[in-house]
Amino acid sequence: MKNLYGLSKLALLNTAGYAKCVIPLDKSSSICAPNNTGKSSVINALQFPLINDLRLTEWDGHDLDETRKFYFSSDQSYILLEANLPHGSVVIGVAGLGKIAGYAHQYFCYQGKLDLEQYTQGKTIIKYTKLFSHLKQLGYNPIELKAQELNALLTGGATPFDDEINLKMIPLNNVQDSTIYKEIFRRILNLHKLGAADVKRFMLRVFERHMSNSKVDFYEVWRRSFDKVNRSKRELHALESMQEPIAALESMLENQTVLKGKLAAYAPKIDQALIDFDNYQESQLEELAIALENIEHEKHEFEQKQSLYVQQSRDIERRQTQIEQWFLDFNALKNEFELVNKATLKTSLTQLKQDYESLSHSITSAQGQSLHTLDYRISETQKQIKSLKLQLKNLEFNLFTRMREELSLKEVEEISRILNPDMLSFATTSNGDISIDDEDAFSAFLSHLSENVKGGVLSLPGASIKLKKLSPVQMQSGENKEQLTAQLSALEHALKEFKQQRDVAANVADKQKEKDTLYDELMSAEAALKRLEQFDTMLQSAEAQTMLKEQLLAERDQVDDYLQDIQKNSGSISDRRSIIKSKQAQINRQSDRLRQVKSERIDHTLDLYSGKVTPYMIEVTIDFDNLSDLVHHFNKDCQELRNFEINVRNTYLHIYNAGITKFDNENDEFSKYQKLISAFHNIDNERDAVERQGRVALTEVAATIKGLREDLDRLRREMNSFNKGISQHRISNLQAFKINVIPRKMLVDSIDTIISTSHQFEQGDTLDLLSQEPYSESAVNEAKDHLIKLASDKAGLTLTDLFDIRFEVVNRAGDTEHFDKIDSAGSNGTRITIKLLCGMLFIRYLLSSQEQNLYRIPIYIDEAADIDPQNQKAIIETALSFGFVPIFASVKPQTSCDYIVPIRSVKDGAQNWVDEKDWIEVEH
Repeated sequence: MKNLYGLSKLALLNTAGYAKCVIPLDKSSSICAPNNTGKSSVINALQFPLINDLRLTEWDGHDLDETRKFYFSSDQSYILLEANLPHGSVVIGVAGLGKIAGYAHQYFCYQGKLDLEQYTQGKTIIKYTKLFSHLKQLGYNPIELKAQELNALLTGGATPFDDEINLKMIPLNNVQDSTIYKEIFRRILNLHKLGAADVKRFMLRVFERHMSNSKVDFYEVWRRSFDKVNRSKRELHALESMQEPIAALESMLENQTVLKGKLAAYAPKIDQALIDFDNYQESQLEELAIALENIEHEKHEFEQKQSLYVQQSRDIERRQTQIEQWFLDFNALKNEFELVNKATLKTSLTQLKQDYESLSHSITSAQGQSLHTLDYRISETQKQIKSLKLQLKNLEFNLFTRMREELSLKEVEEISRILNPDMLSFATTSNGDISIDDEDAFSAFLSHLSENVKGGVLSLPGASIKLKKLSPVQMQSGENKEQLTAQLSALEHALKEFKQQRDVAANVADKQKEKDTLYDELMSAEAALKRLEQFDTMLQSAEAQTMLKEQLLAERDQVDDYLQDIQKNSGSISDRRSIIKSKQAQINRQSDRLRQVKSERIDHTLDLYSGKVTPYMIEVTIDFDNLSDLVHHFNKDCQELRNFEINVRNTYLHIYNAGITKFDNENDEFSKYQKLISAFHNIDNERDAVERQGRVALTEVAATIKGLREDLDRLRREMNSFNKGISQHRISNLQAFKINVIPRKMLVDSIDTIISTSHQFEQGDTLDLLSQEPYSESAVNEAKDHLIKLASDKAGLTLTDLFDIRFEVVNRAGDTEHFDKIDSAGSNGTRITIKLLCGMLFIRYLLSSQEQNLYRIPIYIDEAADIDPQNQKAIIETALSFGFVPIFASVKPQTSCDYIVPIRSVKDGAQNWVDEKDWIEVEH
């Protein structure tokens, strides 16, 4: 024990429910406390520094977030390890960063012994942010590490800190084995979860560097290898069933080569003939155009003369028509007005205008006025007429004149406000309406009256009356007689209009009809007057128009004679012009026909010269008359050649769809068809080729799965060597222990069948895979079906599918037992022993053989009280011999260990506490 290195102490500060916890790791220990008081929490804390990849850790069903919060709830939480190594003691720490950092943690280490007093100041734990400065003051040199850096330091990998510190205590053969080491170590800390499947998986991982680690999708391997064989087999059957289409294809190809030879001979001849025809057409059309131009010139001269005479004839005809129309109009007017007097017609027209305008004015004035309004206006006008007549009658001797003799004009006007206006017009003569008996008395009265009417106010005894709102009477004097007469006349005229308007307003509809009738009569009279004036004018030129009519008739006869002579001479010009036009049309039709058949040419899209072409031996002759027909037939031949190509392709496609596809990758169509026809004529050789492909395919399949079979043999050899290594050590309370590799017989036999059959092929034997008769093929097919079914269920075959494991245990009495499952072993001690042995042996296998005996690794055994003391001692001895230190956990202390570590509660059970002073060293 003194020569062993490794972990010596585990300490927890303010974490996992512990205020403080220190347990030994260099000797076997028994951690004892009631259930659910944190025994597993202490050992699980080892996962942080020793596994340090949290993806590989396990926390009894809790997720990582809960676990981080449980272990690192503050920045004063620490998990600390002390290790005794060849170069001295080191401390490995995991510090919490607190809630603000999401309960993350940080790794660190330094050279020196673990002293928990150095992590406190007074009664307070030092925060991680201040820890490094505190440790440096104490003479230490702490280093902050990443998880991968700590892992490399523990396993001997390269890090930037190799010159500063050495933490190697897990001497792996290969640092790349650290992942599987951590997984096995995690299971050793949780032995109750270790099962046979885990052991099998660990076995493969431990020995994987000696294996090919191949994964074979047997269905895909078989399909890929035999796909070509099956395809060739299908193509062979298709070749046998497609003999008639292939013969037709061969015939079409032969006809196609003959037609290509003919078209290849005609194409250049036709091209040259088309060029020659273009030149011929151009020269012929040019000559005809010149001749046509001369005829057109001659025709133009005749047409000009003809047009001149035609125009003259039309002018004469138009003028004759005008003369005829003039005489028709003249005779009609003569019949209408020969006996009519013009003066009478004008007088009647004037009277109609007056009547129409008077009635129109009355209707316009009456519109918008009611009968009541018109009656009122008539009444008022009559009163004014009566007043004016009275004034005109008594213009010289009336009351107004008499008052003017006594009073001023202004005074008279003031007094007139209170008098009836007509009173002032009453006569003062002897027979008048007013008699003045006493001139003096009347004068005094007028003066008195004038004094009582001042400033527009009439003053009466006890009252005053404002007269300004009354208008003074305006009286006319003798000088205004003419003015009065004019006013009277105007009023009488207005009275007449008012009465007429009232008459109209009383019957507007009838008056409007009367107005419309007058308007029609007026328009008719005006039109008749105009026609009468026109008749008078035409009467004066009647003789001249008669002479002009006779003159036009003579001119018309002369022009018609000229036109007949011209039409006789133009007939020969038309005949010559038609002949030239006919020749031009014939050439143009020929050109259009050629243009059409040229546009239909497809020979430029065809390959007439490459491949096999049969020469055309007949001489090709072409003339212009049959050129278009020749090109037309050439186009039909080209279309036939294209149809040959289409039919050939369709026939080949029919053959291809029947299953013959292997010639489709040829570089050119002709080679593809020739090889198909050649295969058709050599079908026996095709059958031999398919058989050879089947043998090659099976050999390829065997080569693919051979690696799996070799891996199985290699694994069995490795496990034999592994088991021999186990037998060299004392194994707890057992006499012997083995992990046997048991091949899965049907699966391995199927693989062996295919491999052995393939080996026979390599030795020269034959196997007809196209037939169902030979027994050897039946065995191969049965093996294939079994492998395909198993591989499909598992998405591919791997080494793990080829075997099972079985645990062979020989107890001290020499009895041998076999277990497929660890938990089905007899006693609890036996189960724990098997699990421990598996874990320890696999880890030991991963360690360097030169260094594996120098370091100790802690292992954890829960519920240790279920193991009897004798088995406990055997487990401890076995673990120590393999380089492991067991840590037991139970409710009661187990005296088979070197230390008993009780867990006690503080702060009324709120926290747990374990101090080095609490350790109890057991003396055996």
